Amino acid sequence: MMQKSIVLISGSRNTKDHLYSQLKEFIPEYISICCYASEENIPDEISADLIIYSSDNLKNEISERGIKLNCKDYIISERSINFDYIELVANIPPKTEVLLVNDEKETTYSSIEDLMELGLNHIKYYPYYPGIERYKKLKIAITPGESDKVPDCVEKVIDLGPRIMDINTLYNIMDKLNFDNKDTRFFTKRYMQKIINVSKNISLVNNNINTLNTYLNNIVDSLVNGILVIDENGYIKYANEQMTKLLSPDKRNIENRNVKNLVDKEALKYFMSADFYENKDIEISGSIIKTSKFKIPNSDNVVITTSKEKKANSKSKFTQDLLLKGHFAKYDFEDIIGNSYQINEVKLTAFKLSKSELTVLIEGESGTGKELFASAIHNTSNRKDGPYLAVNFSALPDELIESELFGYEEGAFTGAKKGGKIGLFELADGGTIFLDEIGDISLKVQTKLLRVLQEKEIMPVGGTKIKSVDVRVIAATNKDLRKMVKEKQFRSDLYYRLKIGYIHLPPLRERISDIKDLVEYFISKETSKKVKISKEVIDEFESYKWLGNVRELESTIKYMLAVRTTDTLTLDDLPDKKFFEEEVGEDNCDSDYEFKILSGELLSILNMIKKLEDNNINASREKITKALNDIGIDVTENKIRTKLNYLEEYGYITKNRGKKGTVLTRKGLGYLNSMILEGE
Repeated sequence: MMQKSIVLISGSRNTKDHLYSQLKEFIPEYISICCYASEENIPDEISADLIIYSSDNLKNEISERGIKLNCKDYIISERSINFDYIELVANIPPKTEVLLVNDEKETTYSSIEDLMELGLNHIKYYPYYPGIERYKKLKIAITPGESDKVPDCVEKVIDLGPRIMDINTLYNIMDKLNFDNKDTRFFTKRYMQKIINVSKNISLVNNNINTLNTYLNNIVDSLVNGILVIDENGYIKYANEQMTKLLSPDKRNIENRNVKNLVDKEALKYFMSADFYENKDIEISGSIIKTSKFKIPNSDNVVITTSKEKKANSKSKFTQDLLLKGHFAKYDFEDIIGNSYQINEVKLTAFKLSKSELTVLIEGESGTGKELFASAIHNTSNRKDGPYLAVNFSALPDELIESELFGYEEGAFTGAKKGGKIGLFELADGGTIFLDEIGDISLKVQTKLLRVLQEKEIMPVGGTKIKSVDVRVIAATNKDLRKMVKEKQFRSDLYYRLKIGYIHLPPLRERISDIKDLVEYFISKETSKKVKISKEVIDEFESYKWLGNVRELESTIKYMLAVRTTDTLTLDDLPDKKFFEEEVGEDNCDSDYEFKILSGELLSILNMIKKLEDNNINASREKITKALNDIGIDVTENKIRTKLNYLEEYGYITKNRGKKGTVLTRKGLGYLNSMILEGE
């Protein structure tokens, strides 16, 4: 095996020596390490598998000097206080005043902050750096490797040595050089033991064993800002205080909760992907944060860390508040999975409508993705930076709908809040409101909703003042609104006002070719493990009617992932037939049936299923095909699959998963018996 190599480039010789010692402590001997300092001579050409720069500025300096670099990859080291010597700081009597000496103002204050976060806040720090105009003349100084800058008034210097590489950098080195599990486990054990030993020393110096865990947590937390450990399914195993604050503004404990419920879908892509990365800018809870992700050796858990650098995005505070309350559009058109002609046509129509200000009505069966389309339309519209609020009418009693939509004034009714309440339309001003299950609202609410669409005005319950609102409305339903209009259950003027922009979502059974893509997406969404699915399962899925549509398919994948015993989903992992959505009233009663007349191949297939059953043979597609071919009927398995779909739709058969095969229903047996009677 060819020996791998590292080249370390630092600014000063002192820093170079300390970082080299750190690397030698943790890097296996079979990897060669070569070091250079910019203040010394650096060769004109450097070759290595990995180059480590001690700072970003140093990388720029090397580039400007025109040094030729032959390397496969590089890392810019993140640095932290060297905690090998911090027990010397812990040994300083409480309330002692000391100078913290460093080379620049920024690094001086950063070092003070690092020591404070380590829990070494029992002494008072004063900054000192070259060029400072006024400083307190003290007898004790602490410095991270800058002893030559200590002022003359100091009698005792505690030199912590230059700042060392943090744990993220060391893990990144291991990742870049593809360390094996043995070396990674050795590093983790040694590094954490080092931290524990330092914590014990601090506790002993302070003569207070109860401080051990506090110092240990402070040291670990100081290496990065937020620390999150999740399992392959996204469940949180550990989160430090900073990460808890970031993901849960109300500071509730987030351990054992699923990260899917705490971050938006953009961040979730990075959290749940199988990829690992360092210092990637990710938007979390309204801020752009540098985030790193690495795998815990010999474990299915991964660690996600955030740096202390944080910058707010451009959204207003009002919008940020809405985001924290969950009032944001979660999906884009890229999140609508599928490449069939049917779904692409609908996506194209929706995209065109998104660029307009038209009211949109989305119709489709339950589980077809109406909320996804509403969200995607908002996120592609000119209102994408505005609020997005969704309300599901089926979840609200009629007496609450009006006050939720339009708000109410103080004293409007018994139990009304002091000062009243702002309604959803007013909160959505400048953005979009999604009215789900629009077919469930009463005629009274329909009348008020029509006024909002026509006049762009609302009046809170109990109010006397009309308020103007600028809101785009997207409505959705799984009901036949046209039929409801004919039956006087839905206002025709509201129906046509909503239907200015119209989208009909196809059921999953009409876009079977999308099933494989959807399955792969749901697997990647639910687990970070590389789980495959067998062709036999896909074949079964493509023959099923999916009355619950995409939502039912997602539930099926969740079930299979939970019960699987290998990393491939097979027919044995499929749920029982009763798990799936069924049409009501097909063959569930003993009353007389209306028979669909069969002829040709359909009748032959039904007869063959009965014949196989009579001989105690499971009627699989393969056996039905072979039996029909044996009697001279030329059919293929694919053709049998299509014909079985028809027979199931007529209620004559039930298709079971796995080895159970197809069985006649009572209705199917009744039909065959009726054919026999007619023949007699």
